[in-house]
Amino acid sequence: MRQTKIVVTSVEDDNFCKCRFCDKKIAEIKNDIMVPSAEECYKNGNVPVPNFGWFCSQACAVNYETKFDINFAKTKEGKIDYYL
Repeated sequence: MRQTKIVVTSVEDDNFCKCRFCDKKIAEIKNDIMVPSAEECYKNGNVPVPNFGWFCSQACAVNYETKFDINFAKTKEGKIDYYL
């Protein structure tokens, strides 16, 4: 039987979307809207993971995987990308 790993992180109510690994600010939340938009953040190389949050880069996403021994879905090229 495979072991289930649960990672608990805190969500701060500070009106910013931050990287789940390094805490870098990705966007500001104004009236429940990301500024810059989620689409723009994605185009700028930020990595969204559904029902989880954002990473500022592929490197932070991979570092998070390593630190918590989990695996996100990857493309054929090995990138974490749920929105291709």
